[in-house]
Amino acid sequence: MKKITVCIPVLNEQDNIQSTYEAVINVFKNKLKNYELEIIFSDNHSNDNTEKIILDLCKKDSNLKFIRFKNNLGYDKSVLECYKNSTGDATIIMDCDLQDPPEIFEKFINLWENGHDVVYGIRDKRNEKFTFLRKLFYKMMYIGSNIKYPVDAGDFRLVDKNVIKNFKDNTNLFPYMRGLTFSLAKNPKGIEYTRSERNKGKSKFNIYLLFSYAVNALVEETFFFIRLCARISLGFFIISSIFSVINLLTKFYIITFKENLFLLILTFITVLLSLIGEYVVRIYFQLKKTESIIYEKKINF
Repeated sequence: MKKITVCIPVLNEQDNIQSTYEAVINVFKNKLKNYELEIIFSDNHSNDNTEKIILDLCKKDSNLKFIRFKNNLGYDKSVLECYKNSTGDATIIMDCDLQDPPEIFEKFINLWENGHDVVYGIRDKRNEKFTFLRKLFYKMMYIGSNIKYPVDAGDFRLVDKNVIKNFKDNTNLFPYMRGLTFSLAKNPKGIEYTRSERNKGKSKFNIYLLFSYAVNALVEETFFFIRLCARISLGFFIISSIFSVINLLTKFYIITFKENLFLLILTFITVLLSLIGEYVVRIYFQLKKTESIIYEKKINF
């Protein structure tokens, strides 16, 4: 019997854990009886009753596993650790708010059985904030990368164990898991579904976290910032050259423009140095490879 692992990253989701757990169990009992189920909750150091609720469930269900991190590692790092600890023939990542319906599991698994090593959900309808910013993000990802990532595809996906094997030694502190799984897939497939509204609790992704997430993805998976800086530099060079020619031919010196141009160039250099610093820090931490214990506890492993 093949095993399917369902990984559920959580952060302060005390209102949703029980209902999400029951929804996953019911899908396997009613529609996926021929598959063994493993569930992993990974807790990004919640400070509500999340831990207690999951621990109580673990006592009743030995196939339910629990990871609690020593501190908040960020969503994608939590997803990576879920993959690394899964033992299924395939692993499904889903959020704990039931916006991504477990009923889609059956379609995921059928496509997986037909040879697709990554099956991802494509959101065909959104009832969420920041829709324009998400579309802009996907556009920048598409422009900045040689890999054409699917638009409107979140983390709700099934990944084959042969893809997950590539994650086992991954110690990246800033992974972008959507891009990583897709780039390692040999035969990916997307299916459309309608994403529901969150019924309980509040989303942990505010505008700041969404911005940080987007920057991390663009830095990790694309050449977007490098190409953007190159094009801006070229633009400054062309503008400067045009006005230099005008000055030489007409002796009409535009002092104010030069002053503004100086400020623009200074701003550009500052942004460029910030981006270089971002890359340098990431390289430093990756090369440093400091051994650290990220788990506070692991239950039922």
